[in-house]
Amino acid sequence: MSSTGVFVPPALILPRKRMNPLSYKGAPNGTLPLISDTGYMNSHLFIDWLKHFIKHVKSPPEDPFLLIANNHTSHCSLPAVLCCRENHTTFLTLPPHASHVLQPLYKCLFAPLKALFSSEAEKWLVQNPGNVMTLYEVSEIFQEAYIATPRVQLAEKAFRLTGIKPYNPDIISEDCSSPSLVTLAPLDNHFTVTVAPEENEVSPSTSQIDVSIQLIVPLPRRKQRGAKRKGTSQKSETMTSSPFKHLLEKNAQEKVLLKVEAKANRALKKNKNGCKIKKGKTLKAKKKDILNSIVNPVPSKSSANNERTIWPGCEQTYDED
Repeated sequence: MSSTGVFVPPALILPRKRMNPLSYKGAPNGTLPLISDTGYMNSHLFIDWLKHFIKHVKSPPEDPFLLIANNHTSHCSLPAVLCCRENHTTFLTLPPHASHVLQPLYKCLFAPLKALFSSEAEKWLVQNPGNVMTLYEVSEIFQEAYIATPRVQLAEKAFRLTGIKPYNPDIISEDCSSPSLVTLAPLDNHFTVTVAPEENEVSPSTSQIDVSIQLIVPLPRRKQRGAKRKGTSQKSETMTSSPFKHLLEKNAQEKVLLKVEAKANRALKKNKNGCKIKKGKTLKAKKKDILNSIVNPVPSKSSANNERTIWPGCEQTYDED
């Protein structure tokens, strides 16, 4: 969806193991059919959608397009960044937990589209009593809801309400973040308790005691379920920028090294064959040799012999190089 009301044909993701063209019968023209195990977007499907987007947009080098999306993990991948850079598209992600405020699709389009889809689904159930709605009917119902949605008017309104076009940073007030201020406020642990004198006491004076609120009412503790995951702070990023690209490349190299090291460990265990190997330098040297053999494999003699071709007629061999 663009600020001028131009829409790229939608993509439909259905929860299936195998692609079935009948599931997309009656879908809007140009719909990109996609499947996944869960019915949700992943990094591989996002690459397919990027190619679908670039095919219809055709961004010129002198005037690149700006693609705005949330910072879901499926969007933050190195292949996606390289695909955008190669096709002259600037990819910008929104801050976390701000899609309901800054994402134009969330702001104006999805709600009426969902309402129309529910209405069309109810009509189908009334017209087909006793039948169960399956994935084969979803595309046709979505087509009716998609056509009935006033997309051009909603697109212009969505970009205006989010302050993207025309650019208006003051359109989003501080009240939008006020609910989070409650959890960010510091807890007042100490306060003063005034103890009144009893009736039998002679002195009418009162005493003050500094008491921690946690001693009176301990804070509830939530039980940890499963392994504790290390959270990483996220922010709005220009995905196609060089620093972020280098960061993704570094993370990809680290993952490859971890896989290679795990493969070397498995090969080391397999090569032991029940023999005792001295720990320390001998084990590290053997592991290093296995790592080098995986990263830089040595061509076998059979492959080297295959590179020599027999010349027809004289029956002599020669190298193709």
